[in-house]
Amino acid sequence: MQTFNSLIPEDWPVEGCAFPVRAVDIRVEDGDKAGISRFDRQVRENWEREIAANPHLFNGRLITLNDVRLEEGRVIATGQIVPYAYHLWWRRQAPRPPTFHSFAMPVIVSADGAIIAIRMSRITANAGKVYCASGSLEIADIVDGRVDIDANMAREADEETGIRLGELEAEPRCYCAHFRQAVMFYRFFRAALDADHLIANVQEHMRHDDEQEIDAVLAITRENRGEFDYAYSMPPVLDLFFADG
Repeated sequence: MQTFNSLIPEDWPVEGCAFPVRAVDIRVEDGDKAGISRFDRQVRENWEREIAANPHLFNGRLITLNDVRLEEGRVIATGQIVPYAYHLWWRRQAPRPPTFHSFAMPVIVSADGAIIAIRMSRITANAGKVYCASGSLEIADIVDGRVDIDANMAREADEETGIRLGELEAEPRCYCAHFRQAVMFYRFFRAALDADHLIANVQEHMRHDDEQEIDAVLAITRENRGEFDYAYSMPPVLDLFFADG
């Protein structure tokens, strides 16, 4: 058994490198196992600063992980529900408190071999960052006490781009990567449309999207992959996808 703690053990795969996993099992627990309530004052004060700088932020609920283990190719974790304000405070800390941010990212690949990504708008907490449409694990993703990462990916892709993952060809293998106590899961989805058609469809979705969380949709290729300001979640999947070049 390998345990993933705030100090990354040497026997886990190297930070920032995607590796295949057989399954993902995240169980959501009641209560405050991580003792996050002891940070309430700092979280509240930081939230006041965050919304003063960006009034568009919404203090929803997400799932933070308390522990993560790698057992025979399976990622097994427990987590609890926290306010988004906790995550915004957590990511500013050095060293970070002993919890782990986590999300699942659908990597949509066009028929002509480009990765379809989005750029976050100025009203978001990740303004200007480029990554594949994705979001934090949320209460809506919990089924019978466990997180359904495929449901999370489908919901986020539909909300942000209008692309329905159920209409694409999903690759069976799931990948994982970690970076500074963030645990990321990836799955590739192959589209029948080329990049130009996918981009046009997403742009049409953007025109009717009240949230306005993204301001551009991009096709990432081997030739232009160095041109964008990526979120930390993207280098592992780009290295994996373009590994043969």
